[in-house]
Amino acid sequence: MATIRGTLLLLAGLLASSWAGAQTTTSEDVAPRFNLRGFADVDFAGHGGERPPDDTTGKTAFALGQFDLYMVSKLSDKISFLGETVFELDEQQEIAVDLERLQITYRWSDALRLAAGRGHTALGYWNESYHHGKLLQPTVERPEALKFEDDGGILPVHFVGLEASGRAASGAWDLAYVGYVANGRGPRPEVVQGAFDANGSKAVGGKLSLSRQGRHSFTFGGMAYHDVIPADPGQLGRESEIGATIVGAHLVYQDEHFQLLSEYFHVTDELRQTGESFSHDAAYALGVLHFGKWSPYAGIDWLDLDQKDPYYGPPLASVTRALFGVRWDVASFNALKLEYNRDDRPWGVEHVVVVQSAFTF
Repeated sequence: MATIRGTLLLLAGLLASSWAGAQTTTSEDVAPRFNLRGFADVDFAGHGGERPPDDTTGKTAFALGQFDLYMVSKLSDKISFLGETVFELDEQQEIAVDLERLQITYRWSDALRLAAGRGHTALGYWNESYHHGKLLQPTVERPEALKFEDDGGILPVHFVGLEASGRAASGAWDLAYVGYVANGRGPRPEVVQGAFDANGSKAVGGKLSLSRQGRHSFTFGGMAYHDVIPADPGQLGRESEIGATIVGAHLVYQDEHFQLLSEYFHVTDELRQTGESFSHDAAYALGVLHFGKWSPYAGIDWLDLDQKDPYYGPPLASVTRALFGVRWDVASFNALKLEYNRDDRPWGVEHVVVVQSAFTF
């Protein structure tokens, strides 16, 4: 706790000094420079094979994806704002509104930036590169473990707190870092604690990445995350707090015609009262070829869950997925994707074919 208090005092001092320096800069600005963009997608999915007995959503149907409003504003040369609000349909087909990102960022140099608010946690590559607009990502959906909290993902893909980041370059090499202190995960995986923290503990974590730029560029690195998840006495088996630790690694390669994305995560949950622990593993690898407007791709997506973990358990389940698809960039602001997934789950094998039109406006 003393370390956290010292870190918070240091960050508060940095914010104060940044604000004092920003006053001189912003006095020359007439008004903030605001930009608004939107993202959306429309899907058609056909399902075959085995589904859970209680499933009501795995039917052949059209579906509206997220309606995403993405906004940025430059408040001064060193201060900027980012906001992202998503409208989507829930399982009851009612419209839900989520404030996905809200951050103010103070930039001293390439070596030091400080952001406060709600953002995407530095977990590796995908979560920081592909946000809510599906036009941005090569595939129809995110990897299973990296799905958003309310979509069944097992990782804390959002955080609410303070994040320091930066990079240093030496020739063709870049070393980038991210460190953060934030509210921890909620008593259930889908809860992102943005208004308060249910216990006194804070989530702490960080990521290091080494990158080489050029015609053949690649990035690799690792991450770590630790938190104490609050108890949930209303749920059987959740009377105890849970010590949660996540470690991971990422490797990305890209040239003019080929892209390889891969990440691995290991999650350990420990019940504080009994000392019983549970382990989960997740990984994906995706290869993408680029031929002008056409981008065929193939990959694997793997999630191995310990069903005895009271924090996850049903309805979440392990899966081994093979996927194949092709993306056609019809225009600069619209892409069509055709994708086939073969999902091997505990209850059987499911086959899914999806056609998606993703666009920005």
